Parts: sequence; C-alpha cells; structure tokens
Amino acid sequence: MDLIKIEKRVIRKQYRELISDTEVKRKEFMEPTNNGLLANVDEANRLFKKVFGTHEATLDAKFLVLSADLGMQKAKHLRMGHGGFDEAEYLSRLVNRMGGNDIDNGRSNMDWSKIGRIATKWSYKVPTMDFMTRVVRDPKMMRKPQELREEDIARQENETTKNVMQISDILERQPDKVNLFKLVVNPESFGQTVENIFYLSFLVRDGKASITEEDMNDPNRGDDDDDEEREPKEGANIQPMVELTEVPTAEDYQGGLLKKQMVMEINMTMWRELIEVYDIREPMIPTRRTKEKQAGKWYG
Repeated sequence: MDLIKIEKRVIRKQYRELISDTEVKRKEFMEPTNNGLLANVDEANRLFKKVFGTHEATLDAKFLVLSADLGMQKAKHLRMGHGGFDEAEYLSRLVNRMGGNDIDNGRSNMDWSKIGRIATKWSYKVPTMDFMTRVVRDPKMMRKPQELREEDIARQENETTKNVMQISDILERQPDKVNLFKLVVNPESFGQTVENIFYLSFLVRDGKASITEEDMNDPNRGDDDDDEEREPKEGANIQPMVELTEVPTAEDYQGGLLKKQMVMEINMTMWRELIEVYDIREPMIPTRRTKEKQAGKWYG
C-alpha cells in the first residue's frame, strides 16, 4: 500500500510539472519550428501507462485539453510562407523534377509523366463509379413497433430504496465495523456485487455510513482520540471498513468536515480475487431473486 501511494504521488507531481511547463512555455511552443509540445505529449503518453487512479487520470485529461488547445492555436497561426513552407522553393523543385524549362528557346521541356509516376506510389487504384440503388423492402417482413399503453406498464416497487434500507439494517446489526468487500461482494453473482456497491453509495452520500482505511494489526484500532490521517506502519494490514454514522449537521461542515467522492472500479477478475483473498463463501447481503417478466407486460 505504501509503494502504491508513493508511486501515485510521483506521477501526480510529474503531471503537474508537465502542465506547468506547457503553460509557461506556451509562446515558445507556438513557434513553427519548436517541437516542445510534441515532446511533452510524448512524456504524457509515457506517464499515462502508469496511471491506475482517478486523480492521475484527471491530471492527464487536463494536460490533454491544454495540449489540444495549444496545438489548435498553433495550427491556426501556420500560414503559407510563415510556417516553413516556401512556395518558391516548392515550385523550383517541382520544375527541376520534371526536367526544367528551356528559357532561351521559349519552350517548356517539363515531363509531367515523372510527377505522375511519383504519384502512383500512393495511388495505385483507379477510382470506380458507384450507382445509387433503391432499397425495396418487403411489406410482409416489416414489423410495426409495439405501442405501449399505460395499462401495459406494471409499476414496480422502488427496489432501490428497499435495498438501501436492507444494507442499513445489516450494518446496524453488526457489533463492529465491517470489511467493505465482505459486505458488498456476492460470491454467487458479479452483477449483484456491482448493485450492492451502488446501493451502499446512497448511504455514504447521505452521511449515514462511512468508509475508512484501518490497520487491522494496530492494537489501538478504533480509538477516536486521534482523527488525523496517519501513515501506515511497515507490515500494516490496511483494509477498507464500513460502519453506520450519524448524519453530519451544518455545524459539522462549518467546522471543517469535508465531503469526499470516490470512483470504485471492479471487474470479474477483481471480483474472483476478492472472493479468494477474503474467503467469502456466503453473501452478507442476501442474494436477490430476479422477478420474472409477465407475458405482455413491461416494467417501469
């Protein structure tokens, strides 16, 4: 865990330095012959290979917007004769490639076929002619979309509210904090694991539940005397723990309490690994049965 945090800090620092360098050298990068912006983009591509967190991805997106805007402005400033493209030099080389002009005799000796043979390297295929055709559909094969009427829609009970309350009741029955993954992971269903995370997020958003990282090897774990975030010790067993909390008041926020948002990523590989690591054999949140669709009815 320590190495991951250190690596994240290093990546963030490098991204901030890259963004600052691009903003400071904006005028230099606008020069037609300056390749500094391209070098910074290459550096950003190198850093992005190490990105595995949302904070670092946000910094990458910020640099991407900055470099794209700068590249667009640089392209607008490029004009004929001002960006390294010399019309006179281009025409002179073109004439020389075709054999040149016999100025003394007033006649042209340019061989246009030479340019044609050069062009064939990039254009071997002869353009073909296509004709527009009318698509005729068989009326027998056409199907009219089903028309939905109010009486065809079976109103479902608000499952979200019910499931959020179920998780709240489960947490209330626990004598101590619960490991986040042991709470939400359903070993029988990956889909319901994702749903459990979604339902738990409502409790966290409303301040009714909190998620904290705790060292399970710390004998003082659970003490409320020190609310400051401490760096984990060597050999620490850091786990995300969930518990019900009292809903913060306006005074709490005025006193410095901050809301934090987190994006949790999970796929089937991670789901299987969590089941093995935490030896999850039974779901703490019971598996929900999927209701069968009634014939001719829609659920809304």
